[in-house]
Amino acid sequence: MVKTPFIETINDVIKESVKNYGDREAVYDQYERLTYIELWKQSMRLAEGLRKLGVKKGDRVAVCLPNWNETVVVFFATARLGAVLVPFNPTYRSNEIEYILKNAEPEVLFITERFSESMEKSRALSLVKHVISVRFNDRDCIAIQELQMNEGKSSTETAVSPEDLFCILYTSGTTGLPKGVMISHGSVSKCSTAVVNEMRCNDDDVFIVPAPLFHIFGIACNLIAAVAAGARMVLVEKYNPKLMLELIEQERVTVHQGVPTMFLKELEVPGFENYDLSSLRTGMVGAAPISPEQMKKIREKMDFHLCQSFGTTETSGGVTINGYDDDEASILKTLGKPFEGIKIKIVNEFKEELPAGSTGEIAVHSFGNMKGYYKLHEKTKEVLGEGGWYYTGDLGLMDEEGNLHYVGREKEVIIRGGLNIYPKEIEALLYEHENISEAAVIGLPDEILGEVVCAVVQLHPGKAMTEQEVKDYVSAHLAIYKTPASVIYVEHIPMTSSGKIQKVKLKKQLIPKHG
Repeated sequence: MVKTPFIETINDVIKESVKNYGDREAVYDQYERLTYIELWKQSMRLAEGLRKLGVKKGDRVAVCLPNWNETVVVFFATARLGAVLVPFNPTYRSNEIEYILKNAEPEVLFITERFSESMEKSRALSLVKHVISVRFNDRDCIAIQELQMNEGKSSTETAVSPEDLFCILYTSGTTGLPKGVMISHGSVSKCSTAVVNEMRCNDDDVFIVPAPLFHIFGIACNLIAAVAAGARMVLVEKYNPKLMLELIEQERVTVHQGVPTMFLKELEVPGFENYDLSSLRTGMVGAAPISPEQMKKIREKMDFHLCQSFGTTETSGGVTINGYDDDEASILKTLGKPFEGIKIKIVNEFKEELPAGSTGEIAVHSFGNMKGYYKLHEKTKEVLGEGGWYYTGDLGLMDEEGNLHYVGREKEVIIRGGLNIYPKEIEALLYEHENISEAAVIGLPDEILGEVVCAVVQLHPGKAMTEQEVKDYVSAHLAIYKTPASVIYVEHIPMTSSGKIQKVKLKKQLIPKHG
C-alpha cells in the first residue's frame, strides 16, 4: 500500500485534497453536500470576512457549534488566517462558557440559536468583540453568510508553520478548572496522516463522524484524517444509534470510529440484523476502556476490522493502535503498538523506565505532543519533561511484543461514554449548596457507558434533600452529561487524618452495593 506522506500544516492538508479531489464530495451533514472545491471556496470567503473584522494570525476564534458543514468551514477558514481555533461543547452552561471565553480571550465567537439557552448573548458580547450567528439571524450578531459575501482572494492566506498553534482544546483538570491544551498545525496534521496510513484509508473511503468536532478524536482522527485521505465525511450532529445504522447503509460508510458506548448501543437497536452494514471496512474505538468480550462482540456482529487505540488530547489523538494485520488476541486485549515515529515508555514515580510487564505511568514522545497548557506554565512543567516526554497520568504496561495494556488512571477523571468528567468540578458546585456538608464524586462501572457519575453526599444536620433535587441542581449549572446518575446519602464520608476524602475506600464500599 502507498502511504500518504506527512503534510506540515492544516492549510496544506486541505489544499492538497482540493487539488487532487476537487469535484468529489467532501462532507455531508444531512442538510447539504459540499465538494472539496465548494468547501474550500466557502472557507476562503469566510477567511476574508474574518480578516475584514480584524482577525489576524494568533487571534483566537471560539466555536460553539455542533457537527455541521459550517463548523468544518470555520475550521479551515481560521487555519487559513493563522488564527487559533477554540472549539467547545455546545451543551456547556454559562459558568463553563464564561471561563473559557475569559481565559482564551477570543476575537469572535460562532454560535447557534440554542446558545442563548446557556448564556445571554449580551453577556457573550461583553466578553468577545463579535458574535457570529450560524443558521439563524439576530440583530446583535453578524450572520455567517454576511461574512461570506465576498470572493475571498488567495492573498488572505497567512504564512503558517508546523509549530504555529492550530487550536486550544479545553479539558478540565483535577482542580476543576479547565486547562487549554495548545496543539500545533504539525501535531494535528501528522497525527491525522498516521491514522490514515495505519488504517489504510484512501479516497474511496467514507467516514461517519459522530465524534464531536470540539474533541481531539473528532478533529484529528476523523475530520482531518478524512480530508488527508481525500475521503468523504458524513457528519452526525447528535448521536442516535438507529440513525447511525441508517446512515451507514444509505451512505455506504467504510470507516466507523467512536467510543465503546456508541458501538454497544448500535448492537441493541431493534432489527439490527436487518441493516446492510457490508460496506464497513475499518474503524477505531477509543477514548474509554472496552473489555475483550465487548470488543469481540462488536467485531463479530458488525463484521469489520475494528481496532483499539490509546491517545489523549495532549498528544493530539492517537499514540498507539492495533496493526491492520495483528492477530485477534492482540486486537481484543491490547491497545496495540505506537504509531510510526512515536515512542512510549512505562515509568515509575521517579520517571525511571520500567521493564516489560511492569505497571507504571504511560509516557509519550510524539510529534503530536502539545506545546503546553495555555497560560498555565507551572501545570505544563508538571507533565512535559526533559527530552520532549509527556507524562499522561494514565497507568499501563508494555508486554514482550511491545503492545500497550491499559491498567487504569492515576487521575480521578471519570470517562462516561468517552467524555471526560472531573469530580472536583462537580464537588465544588455541590459544596456551594447550603444543605450539603461534605461531597465526593466518584465513577461507578456501567456496562454501556463505561462509567457513570455517582455523588456521595453528607448533609448538614437537620437538612433534607432528595436525589432528584441534587441532580436538578447540578444540571442547572453544568453540562447534562456531568449530572450524577445516582446520589448516595451517607452519615459520614471516610477521611484521612489530614482531612482528605478516601475515595479508594469509598469506591470499595459502594461498588458491591451500587456498582
